[in-house]
Amino acid sequence: MNIITKIFNLETQKEFEIIKITDKIKNFIKESKIKQGFINIYSKHTTLAIKINEYEKLLLKDFFSLMKNIADENKDYHHDKTELRENCPVNEPKNAKSHLRCFLLETSQTIPILNYEMQLGTYQDIFAVETSGPRKRKIILQVCGNCSE
Repeated sequence: MNIITKIFNLETQKEFEIIKITDKIKNFIKESKIKQGFINIYSKHTTLAIKINEYEKLLLKDFFSLMKNIADENKDYHHDKTELRENCPVNEPKNAKSHLRCFLLETSQTIPILNYEMQLGTYQDIFAVETSGPRKRKIILQVCGNCSE
C-alpha cells in the first residue's frame, strides 16, 4: 500500500465562506496514480470545516442562514471574554460563533477511490467552510492505496 501526503494551502477571503476544493483534490489523486484506496481531507484548524454536499447557490444561501441562526452574530459568548481565558494571546480574535458553527461540522472527510477516481455521488462536491476568516489555512490531503500496475 502506498501513502502519499500533500499539504494544501488555502487563503480565505471572507469571515464566513464556502470554497469548492473538489478539483484540487481530483488533481492530487490523478498525480498520485492511486488506482484503488481512499483519500482523507483534513483541516488543521478549529474554525475551518471540510464538508461534502451539493454546491448549489440557493442551498449555500440556506446553509449560511442556518449557521447564522445556530450561532447568533450579536450574542455575548463566554469564549469571547479573552481577559478571562488562561494563556490567551493579546490579539486573539473574538470568534466564539465561529467555533460553535464548526462544532457541528467535520474537520475531515474520507472518500473511497476506485479506478483512479473519488467515488462522489452525482451532486456531491467537497468544500472548505471558513467560519473565522479571512485567514491562511492548511488542509492535509492523504491518499492511501494501490498504485497502477
